[in-house]
Amino acid sequence: MNKQLLSVIERAIRSDNQLFPLNQSWEYLHRQYNIGQTQGNKLKVTQQDKDDLIAVVRHEDGIDLEQISVADFAAMNREAALAFALDEKIAGQSVKKDRLAIKALTGRALKINGLSYSLPGSGYLDMALADITGTAHNCILLIENYRCFDRLENMQLNLPAQYVDPLVLYRGDNDYSEKTVRQLLAQLNLPVLAMADLDPQGLRIAQSFPHIVGLIAPCLADLEALLEDKQKANSKLYDKQLAGCQNLSTSPHSLIRQLWGMMKKHQAGIVQEYWLQAGCALVVHGLDSAEHR
Repeated sequence: MNKQLLSVIERAIRSDNQLFPLNQSWEYLHRQYNIGQTQGNKLKVTQQDKDDLIAVVRHEDGIDLEQISVADFAAMNREAALAFALDEKIAGQSVKKDRLAIKALTGRALKINGLSYSLPGSGYLDMALADITGTAHNCILLIENYRCFDRLENMQLNLPAQYVDPLVLYRGDNDYSEKTVRQLLAQLNLPVLAMADLDPQGLRIAQSFPHIVGLIAPCLADLEALLEDKQKANSKLYDKQLAGCQNLSTSPHSLIRQLWGMMKKHQAGIVQEYWLQAGCALVVHGLDSAEHR
């Protein structure tokens, strides 16, 4: 049974009521297990029916609803749920909960918790936040899109001396949570460089990260050319995000204000996958300076 059905059954067995709205869940239970008697648009569920439901759930799902609540599974991981149920997927915790995707630049070691790891160019380490106690990298490169994170070795990065050996971190998606990423940034307390889509939302999110010091992107002249190119500049992206990002004009960071001005001028944004194209050189733009470092 799914969680919705289990919750309906649990509420019934813990209730003194015998009449329940004959909704889709109760129609299914009545038809499938011969539970209850219909009375107009309601279903009468006797104590015997409730006892039968407890037995059905115990038999089909291995769950004793007299001993545990469906809500209890929300905080469990899959192996913990197996102590109370037959189906591990009833667990509420995502299998990727509080996990991170990390790597180093190609040719450099990933330095975590006092150890060094050599990874293939497009490889990364999947690691739990709780297992990361420290790093020998002196800065963090935070990448918004997975394709750019995965193919980072194909990018032409021109990093200044203080940022040549970053811990590279994927910003997240449905599997890797951005909340977990923010927790790691706060925990490590290192300067952060962001590689983001240069659209209104990308700017808004990038400036919100703790310890952010700069953005990685093409030089401003190249960005201007990209925004002028109607085959590359995305006006729909700009239009869609415009309403929620008007306050970028009052950003405390001069770079954000300048990039926002360029976007408004051309009424378009640029996605970072263009950085993967041959000949696209990337520099570090200081957050409080329009000049690259």
